[in-house]
Amino acid sequence: MKTLLFSFSVLILTALNGNAQSIDEGLKHLNAERYLKAGEVFNKLVSSNPTAENYFELGRYYLSTPNAKENLDKAQEVFTKGNALDKKGNPLNNIGLAMVKIGKGDLAGAKLLIDDEIGKGRGAKDSELIYRAAEAYTMFDWSNDPAEAIMLIDKALEVKKIDNPQYYVVKAKAYDIKNEGGDLMNALRNAERLNPKDKAAIYSFMAKIWLQGKNYPEAQEAIDKAIAADPTHAPAYYYKSSLLQTYQKWGEAAGAAKQYLQNGDGDCLANLRYAKLAFTAKDFDNVLAKIKEIESCNTDPIVHRLSGISKFEQGKYDAAIADLKKYISVASKEEIFGLDYGFIGRAFLAKATDDEEPAANEGLAIQNIEKAVSLNDTTYEYYTELGRYFQEKRDYDNALVYVKKSIDTKKKPNGQDFWTLGSLQYMTKNFEKADSTFDKVKAAYKDSWPMPYLMSARTKININREDTTFIAAEMYEKYISLIPEEQKAADARNLSEAYSYLAGKEWLVNKNTEKAMVYVDELLKYDPTNQRAIDLKNSILGIEPEIEEMEGDSTGTDSNATESGK
Repeated sequence: MKTLLFSFSVLILTALNGNAQSIDEGLKHLNAERYLKAGEVFNKLVSSNPTAENYFELGRYYLSTPNAKENLDKAQEVFTKGNALDKKGNPLNNIGLAMVKIGKGDLAGAKLLIDDEIGKGRGAKDSELIYRAAEAYTMFDWSNDPAEAIMLIDKALEVKKIDNPQYYVVKAKAYDIKNEGGDLMNALRNAERLNPKDKAAIYSFMAKIWLQGKNYPEAQEAIDKAIAADPTHAPAYYYKSSLLQTYQKWGEAAGAAKQYLQNGDGDCLANLRYAKLAFTAKDFDNVLAKIKEIESCNTDPIVHRLSGISKFEQGKYDAAIADLKKYISVASKEEIFGLDYGFIGRAFLAKATDDEEPAANEGLAIQNIEKAVSLNDTTYEYYTELGRYFQEKRDYDNALVYVKKSIDTKKKPNGQDFWTLGSLQYMTKNFEKADSTFDKVKAAYKDSWPMPYLMSARTKININREDTTFIAAEMYEKYISLIPEEQKAADARNLSEAYSYLAGKEWLVNKNTEKAMVYVDELLKYDPTNQRAIDLKNSILGIEPEIEEMEGDSTGTDSNATESGK
């Protein structure tokens, strides 16, 4: 009899241990985003051993996949079956039904179910049941209550009989929803301290948070630990690719994205997730290849956006426009962004660049870009791009329109923005406005760049063509003072203009021939063949000259006056 009892006990313990190992296996697949394999494990458990716990794990699985919203009714059916195993209802599966209610937006109904299970009796002291109730409030992005989750998990920690690292994982998820990074990371460190079964999942969660906070060395450390703990944990490679993208290591990022795919399920959804990651890694060839591969099984219209933008980046503008228009025609209204119209506009603009008669494509580019801006898309500086396009075409009037729009729509336009605007105003002979704009450029650069003073001088001369007081002298002097001695030879042309103007003032207005000669000699030092300077020197020395205007090249539009940057 003793032998029989011992053998029976061994069988029971073996069965329980096997069930636990299978649940752990399923959870490991679930955390690693191998959703098909996880589903196989949990469905097999229910088929071979239909316990309340196994039903709960299967229902929870349905609520943990990317299709959780579509799986709510399926999960409810599973929890209901698990609940029916006990005459008075099963507390764990009742918590599962509360999860479904939260997923459907019925938080009040969920709270009634949860309070009924943990508000009294043994449930009030069952830390595992309380932990599952806390988890229910953190399951979904679209419906949750992180404050309630934290309150419940703290209660579970008070009455716990065992150390369960998952308590702290749930607490971390709640803090993640609240966007409280410090408390979140403390919770994850507590989970790590308790030696969790799936360390890779903890480290991947850490990597995600470090990346969000742009703490890249810490993210790298967490990713390395995740891969060391489980080289098959797919999310670790996802975050590795994301980290490499921040360093613009596109080839390595694309390689990590492939490892993410290799360690996942390989089904249609996994391939789509890979395509999205490869897209952010700028691996456009593989994006397009993968989209082609899954076109028979995929129903998500996002592939048309990914394909359109990838083709745009490859210079296939007609195909890009077709794909993006397709996306706009089939995607739901809330999933259509200004970005989509922006890329269509940019594609038409690129086509216009190569056209002999670009008017039609220009018009379509402007139409779509205006639509993108009206939808508050700030992905690109669309007006800046239009301004640059018209500048390259030497259509300065249109360039001025869009550069002005660019500045008007920016929260904080910078000195470079105002420099471009001022240069275009000067070139289109809007001298009064250019004068005001160059004042903003000077204020922005705070004497770290001489060019705004040169343009300010030229602008003032053009505003005051009849001026005989040499009103721009101060600006020319400032311009000269800001050029380092070692750079003056390279800037001889503009220096010649400035010294010529200042010499003219000293000779004609101040009657100071000595100082005028100093300026002329400086001019000739950098531009010894300057005929106007030679004529001026001869005039000062009393040699019969033919004196030309002293203002220099103040009305010209040479490249120095209109260079686009510092």
